[in-house]
Amino acid sequence: MLSLNIVTELRTIFRNYWLAAITILLITVCLYAGWNGQNHVDRHQDSITSALEEMQEADDLMAAQLDSIERGLKIGLPTWQYPSSPTATGDRAPRVAAFPPGNLALISTGQSDMFNHYVKPTLTGDSFSIGFTELSSPVSLLMGNFDPAFVLVYLLPLIIISFCYNILSSEKEHGSLVLVASSPLSVRRWLLQKIAVRFVVLILLLTICLLLMLMMNGVMINAEALLMIIMVWLYAAFWFAMAYFINLRGKSSARNAITLLGLWVALVLAIPSLISQSASTFYPVPSRALLVNEMRTLQAELDKKQNEILDDYLRNHPELITRDADESTAYGWWQRYFASKELVSERMAPLLDNYDESLKQQQRWVNRLSFLSPAIVFRSSLDHMAQTSTAHYDNYRQSVLGFADEWRNFFLPMVFQDKPFTKAMIADLPAFHIEESGLKSPVPANATILLVMVAGLILASFAMSRAGKTEHLMQG
Repeated sequence: MLSLNIVTELRTIFRNYWLAAITILLITVCLYAGWNGQNHVDRHQDSITSALEEMQEADDLMAAQLDSIERGLKIGLPTWQYPSSPTATGDRAPRVAAFPPGNLALISTGQSDMFNHYVKPTLTGDSFSIGFTELSSPVSLLMGNFDPAFVLVYLLPLIIISFCYNILSSEKEHGSLVLVASSPLSVRRWLLQKIAVRFVVLILLLTICLLLMLMMNGVMINAEALLMIIMVWLYAAFWFAMAYFINLRGKSSARNAITLLGLWVALVLAIPSLISQSASTFYPVPSRALLVNEMRTLQAELDKKQNEILDDYLRNHPELITRDADESTAYGWWQRYFASKELVSERMAPLLDNYDESLKQQQRWVNRLSFLSPAIVFRSSLDHMAQTSTAHYDNYRQSVLGFADEWRNFFLPMVFQDKPFTKAMIADLPAFHIEESGLKSPVPANATILLVMVAGLILASFAMSRAGKTEHLMQG
């Protein structure tokens, strides 16, 4: 009976125009979304490449200028812009702190349209005022990007609903359900087999489309790409299980469609929006504009006490003392400037910690409530595998802040000891790298949540069909 049911369902599917329509639709949206996502990745990669090329050209010019200076030649620059000055080099020859896109970056734009992919920390810049955000299209931010994640999170459930909403109700409306009920196979198992066949057909088709999309855009098919496809299977399984549960209620095709669409609106749109709004309400993030204003006010106050600040600073850093700072020289001015900067950073630290903690609390709140929506669970997995998640960009931000301190600490001893920057020191300049050891993958936990959701729906369907038997399916 099982084989007969499967063969019959396959014949029904292949004779129906829906399969051809779904095939064309999936191929079209997957390939276009992949192309659109890859264009986004290429733009960011091109900007990083251009910045690195500019940095290399600047380094070559700086090496030539330092060589001329060391040979006693003029270089056509004001003295304060000479690369032999550590303050000039620390500000005018910054390193590019870049966050290159990952192998699967095209599948989900995530936070990448909200953050820059590279910044250039400088010697006199403030770590907390480094610009990590970029101007984006308000329409794009409102509607989202048409990338593979958009297709899979939002459109795939609608395709599944259109494919499965009336499996049982159409049989009842055509009067053929009585024949099914009179067979040795229960209606519950008969429907489960039909749902399973449609799940396999759609999953095979979707997998082919995804693999084709990845290969056409030069993405390496590695273990992470295969894990992404498995997460797609689990997310699709949830919506097939939901369709199975709704079909077993025995309502009309119209009622089934309205119910499933209502669940799609609630689980994919409403609940994620409510969770996001509640996170912002319960854990508001301090305004960056207020932080910058606070920094400027504090700096103005400390400028009036620079001599006292310098004395305290040198007492805490006796290794930097080489000779008395003459207030009339640039050497003395830079000493007082960096000493006050140090104090500003210490005073601003609690405010910055509060800013970071608010962001982390928001993310923890979303993670705690993610089980309410399979869309949140699935989307967070895609963002993580694409390396465009909030956690990845926060990790990048922390890496940049650490590098900014490293860059400053490289030049400050030269500033306080009045030593020149030489050509030989170019090779010793700090290099930026992203520390990823603290990143924890949410994919295993999210896969477990989706499995529990699917199992829960199937068990609820079995319990409902046993409690109501098959009589309610024959009515209407």
